[in-house]
Amino acid sequence: MRTTICSFILAAISLAGLRAQIVAGIDAFRVASGLTQPLFVTAPPGDSERLFIVQQNGRIRILNLATGTLNSTPFLALTGLAAGGEQGLLGMAFDPSYATNGKFYLNFTVPGGAFGNGVTHISQFTVSANPNIADPTSERILLTFDQPQANHNGGWIGFSPRAGDANNLYIATGDGGGANDQGTGHIEPGGNAQSLTTLLGKMLRIHINSAAGTHTIPPNNPFVGVTGARGEIWAFGLRNPFRNSFDRQTGRMFIGDVGQSTREEIDVQQPTNPGGGENYGWRVREGSIQNPAFPGTPPPPGAVDPIFDYPRTVGRTVIGG
Repeated sequence: MRTTICSFILAAISLAGLRAQIVAGIDAFRVASGLTQPLFVTAPPGDSERLFIVQQNGRIRILNLATGTLNSTPFLALTGLAAGGEQGLLGMAFDPSYATNGKFYLNFTVPGGAFGNGVTHISQFTVSANPNIADPTSERILLTFDQPQANHNGGWIGFSPRAGDANNLYIATGDGGGANDQGTGHIEPGGNAQSLTTLLGKMLRIHINSAAGTHTIPPNNPFVGVTGARGEIWAFGLRNPFRNSFDRQTGRMFIGDVGQSTREEIDVQQPTNPGGGENYGWRVREGSIQNPAFPGTPPPPGAVDPIFDYPRTVGRTVIGG
């Protein structure tokens, strides 16, 4: 499964017309074609026969691994999305009990909002009686928030494999877009990523009640009870954490945070800090260095450096973490 997924990602990069350097000893091969804007691939827990391919245009396609073919009918086709640039259908996560409850979750943007630049929806859907087709009328909206600009929408969502963290959904959000976390819709001083009063520029953590299609805020989230702070916040100081993942063996969360113009970074939220609350430093810090846009601003106290970052001379946008 892991090899197939990696191969698909590399194939998607190739199909997008980007140049990728293949490391010696790693084979890349195309496993699917005929896709439009594929940006994420996943599978239900325990399902080794299918891959679900998320397309930015709102369609989710199923790849049958036994035959190597795409199902002709999409698993789901969302309509009415704000699907251009960095918006659209951006993330998908299957409920840990998907095999019995058929629930899954999507992160997508729709037009409108207070700034006219889109609204992020975190919604629950349910599979139909046909295991290869979802029920488009089953949507239950869990969380929404406005986007000041149409870029930096984050997009990843995922359930934690950590002990004691069951049914907690993590949601990565961008800082609201534009450049250097400033301008219309950006809180001053410090920007959205440093403000605990907004969900933007954060890693969020909510507890899912799958049967009811609702959520609550875990009482042990780090900023619960802090005056003015949003209780959903798990970690902050992020610019645009587009892709993230958990190490299923160690429980470490890897965060791929896209840089502004100088550094790309991989952050880690360690399971040895079960309370969360990390500040990864944006907008003052970009990777392990001072953001050139704010040369005289001191970094936030206790800011956590990435475990790895690289300059734009080495590579462009980091699209996985």
